[in-house]
Amino acid sequence: MTEILKVNIYIETDIGSRKRLYRGYGALVEFIRRNGEPETREIFGLCDGTWNLAYMLALTDALALLTKPCSVTMFAANKYVCENMCNGRPKEWQATGWKTVKNEPIASAEEWKELLRAASGHELHFIKTCKSPYSDYLQREISKVKRNGENWQQMHIMS
Repeated sequence: MTEILKVNIYIETDIGSRKRLYRGYGALVEFIRRNGEPETREIFGLCDGTWNLAYMLALTDALALLTKPCSVTMFAANKYVCENMCNGRPKEWQATGWKTVKNEPIASAEEWKELLRAASGHELHFIKTCKSPYSDYLQREISKVKRNGENWQQMHIMS
């Protein structure tokens, strides 16, 4: 029997404002390798959009790093994106043609579709937190990315 890998994803954005802004985001993916060694992988990026959009992009990019089905715990301040992913809401939107109950288009439908694809096969859990063990580090790195005006991805292995 194959053991399901347990993964933690810590997500940060640079600004909690709900307004549409130029903002940075980052996520750190943490897991234990088969040999017992801890490993982390990081993603960082920029977007012109809402706080929710930045979280969706960070989570999509983080999940894209996973190569097999995992039990994923998300640590983030954004309850809307993470809880909707855990309770299957995007699948409901998909079934209704990406429309709300008022028959209006879902905001950021393309990004929700990408996130739903990235999450496919994973078991998702959410812990709401405003500060994780990696918050300060992620915020510093997000600031660097934003200063440089780059959209980049970095992989980093911690021993």
